[in-house]
Amino acid sequence: MYEQLTKYITDRVPLDEAGLQQVLSRFNLLKAKKNELVGRTGEPSRRMFFVNRGCLRVYFIKADGREATRRFAFENAFSTSLTSFIDGSLLKEDTQAVEASELLYIHREDFYSLLHTIPGWEVFYRGFLEHAYISNTRRLEDFITLTPRERYQLLLKENPQMVLRLPNKLVANYLNITQEALSRIKSVM
Repeated sequence: MYEQLTKYITDRVPLDEAGLQQVLSRFNLLKAKKNELVGRTGEPSRRMFFVNRGCLRVYFIKADGREATRRFAFENAFSTSLTSFIDGSLLKEDTQAVEASELLYIHREDFYSLLHTIPGWEVFYRGFLEHAYISNTRRLEDFITLTPRERYQLLLKENPQMVLRLPNKLVANYLNITQEALSRIKSVM
């Protein structure tokens, strides 16, 4: 159950066996059903998830009731609503298991406790933050500078599993286009 997480961590930072076991001991298993919410608007983000199997979707509900997908996390990825996780503010987005998912999670308090006791965990966290910053900045740049077709082509190149595993409705939502526009883009490619 912890093999993927172990590999993910040790591929990024050197931890001695005692440190690694201390980190792993703070993670718990959650089996989420398809469409189950594991983070809800209006609550603080108290957990960071590692996806062993399945897929998480982080999304907002707009004032008009429509959903806007911010990100997906597939196997071997961490996911949390980082702003809320860091500052304890209430969530402005939901996190949903798009598929039946096996998740490992760590409570916020345990996560921050590890930062003070395991130097390698702080290095791991810095890498996580840098990756999150770069990913969010690139996504924003893509929305501003690329056409819907170019965004779809980039998605196919960088994350084809999203197109293969997810319904068109969710892919279109992630790209901020209608399903009809996505169908037109796909038909000419």
